[in-house]
Amino acid sequence: MENFEMILEDFNKDQLDNLIFRELGLNKLAVKSSHFFDKESNKDIEFYQVRSFQDLLSPFGTGNILLYSIELGYEVHDVIMIFSFDEILGDITFNFSEKELYKGEKSEISIRITKMLHFLINLKSKFNIPKIKIGFEPAYDKANCLVEIAKDEIDVKNIMKILLQ
Repeated sequence: MENFEMILEDFNKDQLDNLIFRELGLNKLAVKSSHFFDKESNKDIEFYQVRSFQDLLSPFGTGNILLYSIELGYEVHDVIMIFSFDEILGDITFNFSEKELYKGEKSEISIRITKMLHFLINLKSKFNIPKIKIGFEPAYDKANCLVEIAKDEIDVKNIMKILLQ
């Protein structure tokens, strides 16, 4: 069984807290475990201790959160969110078992993919994300990247066809 990934590339760090707390609605009850390093206190900290991800990951930083579940157009379980930021931009990766997407009848899979795509397209628009990569771990690798959403006009039918193969 492989892991599926969605990578929000070149995400603007100024919008990070808005994404995490408002858009995704993450709270400590959703988090199984997490790991961040606080450069100010020189200590490892967890999600519930973070007041601002933008501040924590400045001027640069990485971290991860393992979630019980998250709404990515549909409810996905056991999702790892990985953050990797430089001074201004960074990548946010959602990593989860492919069975979360590809389980059940083809019609059920199609509905999940459609909901996920609409969710990602909405995020892309709302947060002005230049590029989203979708594929199998590691999706940043050309051989594992199934779809790259980079332009304004998005061919949902073609993306659906690729993801349903």
